[in-house]
Amino acid sequence: MMTNFNYLIDITERLKLLFRARSTYHLFIIFLIFSISGGASLWASDHILNFLGLESFFSSAYIYWILKIPIIILSYQFILLAVSAVFGEFKHFSKYSLKTFFILKKLFQRGRL
Repeated sequence: MMTNFNYLIDITERLKLLFRARSTYHLFIIFLIFSISGGASLWASDHILNFLGLESFFSSAYIYWILKIPIIILSYQFILLAVSAVFGEFKHFSKYSLKTFFILKKLFQRGRL
């Protein structure tokens, strides 16, 4: 039977493998970069929508979210790279962004979006 501490260590080791972290501290930095980027992209998406002056299209919540979600996804990729560069992890996170851009490119080429 695994104790709570051993279970926590096991999960941490699995997360380090999944995110290719060099240490527990590096895993913490990776999660910190993801969290800052996520919050900043939500904040930026509101300002981008306001800057573009699309308030007149917000007659429905569906239209609002149809416009906001792609802006969040795209801004997240650029903000993730900027924040990772500040933390000195640009090379590590450029792989995530390139993978996302590749997936988006495939979706647009197939005509799904």
